[in-house]
Amino acid sequence: MPPHQSNESFLKAYEVVLILDDRDTFGPRSRRKVVDNIRSQFNIPVEKCGLRKLIYLVEGDVNTVDGSESVKTACFTTEVLEGFDVQRTTGYADTEKKYGHLTGSIIDYYSRNFSAGADTSRLCLTYDEFVKRCSDLEKVTMSDIFALQLMQVPQVTEEAALAVTSLYPTLLSLAKAYTMLVSPLLIGTDVTSDGDKRAQEKMLKNKSDMVNAGASKNIFKLIWAEG
Repeated sequence: MPPHQSNESFLKAYEVVLILDDRDTFGPRSRRKVVDNIRSQFNIPVEKCGLRKLIYLVEGDVNTVDGSESVKTACFTTEVLEGFDVQRTTGYADTEKKYGHLTGSIIDYYSRNFSAGADTSRLCLTYDEFVKRCSDLEKVTMSDIFALQLMQVPQVTEEAALAVTSLYPTLLSLAKAYTMLVSPLLIGTDVTSDGDKRAQEKMLKNKSDMVNAGASKNIFKLIWAEG
């Protein structure tokens, strides 16, 4: 659903506008191949725009133009292979009526379905949410600083640092995780058994495929302040 504030109606937030970009004529004066025109000029650019419902409208009787078989083939290819909804009209008046019907249908559909309940499934942000998201992106968090610190450690790549901070957002949370691997009898002392140390050195490697053995060991040394 289009993004909106919870107290807005569809027509208060949006205006449906029909933009007619081009009307191409197929006939004796046409110098371009019909197939290339439909598939190259229209399909390829439009397919990249992200729209899910694509309509290609053919106006008039294709049997009355030169190269009618090529036009029919192009329409068939556009519909079956390219996934367009190919619609046909008898002439300009019928086309104008079709445009009006499509515009009215869009307004009617979204006016009835434009509700706060649709917010949970929408893909777009409202403008206010977009501004807030941009503002949030400019803020530096403790996790960001921790990631930068980790990237100074030998063998720690950016991907590895981000993998670590996704598991342990702060230095303190990572230190606590290392502490959990210390034998209960040694907690509160400065002593660490060889088995505990090996487990601590391998912990991040075992937690994430993005962290290799060397990086895992070096990060442990950073946190435990070992030489």
